[in-house]
Amino acid sequence: MKIRHLTAVGIALFGATFSAASWAQDTAPAATVGGTDHSKFVGTFGIGFMGIQTIGLTDAAGTPDPVTAPVIGGRYWLDSGMGIDAGLGLAFGTGSVEVANTSVDDPQPAALILHGGLPLALADTQYFVFELVPELNIGFAGNTEEGVGGNTIFRGFHLDLGARAGAEVHFGFIDIPQLSLQAGIGLALSYDSTSVEVEATNTTTSSSIMRFGTNVGNDPWDIFTSSITALYYFGG
Repeated sequence: MKIRHLTAVGIALFGATFSAASWAQDTAPAATVGGTDHSKFVGTFGIGFMGIQTIGLTDAAGTPDPVTAPVIGGRYWLDSGMGIDAGLGLAFGTGSVEVANTSVDDPQPAALILHGGLPLALADTQYFVFELVPELNIGFAGNTEEGVGGNTIFRGFHLDLGARAGAEVHFGFIDIPQLSLQAGIGLALSYDSTSVEVEATNTTTSSSIMRFGTNVGNDPWDIFTSSITALYYFGG
């Protein structure tokens, strides 16, 4: 009698346990099939637009004449938490002015910008990655104007050292997980210097300025040129 009673109790407990397990399985959130969009591109390269950088220059009168260049580069995720960014920006140009049927060269400034970063993925969901990106930007610019008795040489230098925090959003929700947009705000130490060397008088005028603060920009549209970048990943 006792054996039958214990058996009945055991069957009842087993049934309750089985029912609870089935209920938990039915109500648990479904696992992400194939991982998050971010995880699909670990160990692959992405290329794209990494923002616009500006290098200060001045003309012979000391009036600011800055040079801007878009930075094109790539990102490689070493693992799910850390990657490497590298980019290059170039700006070159030539010009001429015609006066009294005579063409006179109008030299345009040239610029070179190097970008490096170390993106850190702190958290991610299906389409979203929260990132902290320590980064470095180094830029050089120059121009030369011919004159009587010698040339006038213009030089500019720009340095950024800081970090940005923001989000990278993959477009997997429209079946393009390879495409992502990244936006954020940053805090950086920046240094700019300009110089004008006049060979005819053997004189050089230079100036420099150092700043520390956020680097979203002064104008509303700066968020699109300075804070938003686009990447396209290969593989995955």
